[in-house]
Amino acid sequence: MTASLRAGLALLVLVICGVGAPAAEFRKGAMMQVKANSIWFEDSALLRTWQRLKKSGDKSALESFQEGKLRQRDAWQFIYRLTVKVVGHNPKTRQVYVEMQGPGRMEGTNWFLDSDALMRGPAAKPSAACKRR
Repeated sequence: MTASLRAGLALLVLVICGVGAPAAEFRKGAMMQVKANSIWFEDSALLRTWQRLKKSGDKSALESFQEGKLRQRDAWQFIYRLTVKVVGHNPKTRQVYVEMQGPGRMEGTNWFLDSDALMRGPAAKPSAACKRR
């Protein structure tokens, strides 16, 4: 095989892995990690309001809303990275519906998260073509 053909093939594999990764992240049943200190909601409407405030750039309004909801237990914030299983995903609203995994009293509870709060978990494995060798 010529060097240019090998380079082209390698580039194609990298593009496929890079393009396919974001879509694969939110597949139903995928195991993911939620970033530490993320805000978790039991109600999608509250998450939608939080997302709108965050996008607006009004930090004081966002902090006020967030602190009020945390105080009322309408939202939660966990200080550690936690593992979840994806139950559903709405790309238009950037909301992911998840089930908390792992030991503890919150195991099996369902939550709405902003998609930016999620990252690949230890159980989420890339396809064979994308693995490092």
